[in-house]
Amino acid sequence: MRRSSLLLSLTAAALLGACSTSSDRDRYPVFFDTASTTISPVASDIIAKAAADARNTHASTIEVIGHAGAHGNLSADELLAMTRAKNVAAQLATDGVGDAKITQFALPPSNNQDAAVASRVVTIEIDPNVP
Repeated sequence: MRRSSLLLSLTAAALLGACSTSSDRDRYPVFFDTASTTISPVASDIIAKAAADARNTHASTIEVIGHAGAHGNLSADELLAMTRAKNVAAQLATDGVGDAKITQFALPPSNNQDAAVASRVVTIEIDPNVP
């Protein structure tokens, strides 16, 4: 468990550093442990950074997109992805992103998608309100 959390933390930190900062949208990946909906301390830091970005750019819309790997029961996997997205959206609101419209949804897993780290992510996409 500690090893997977360390690996997850390192991966998240590396991806956070590589987040897109294009003028279109900023993207922040928030990773979860297998079958978990709990926001880790590293994930909380990423969400806080996304919230600060949204506030600083006066974002008008934020999309929170949940993912989960296919484990045989696609309904349960989609529910897992949606719960993750809802938890991240709630944390964004707690972190002060009240003026932006936060939408959340889950992308259903495909049958060939496994529980790799890439499928255990919620992506926050911020659309800055650029004059």
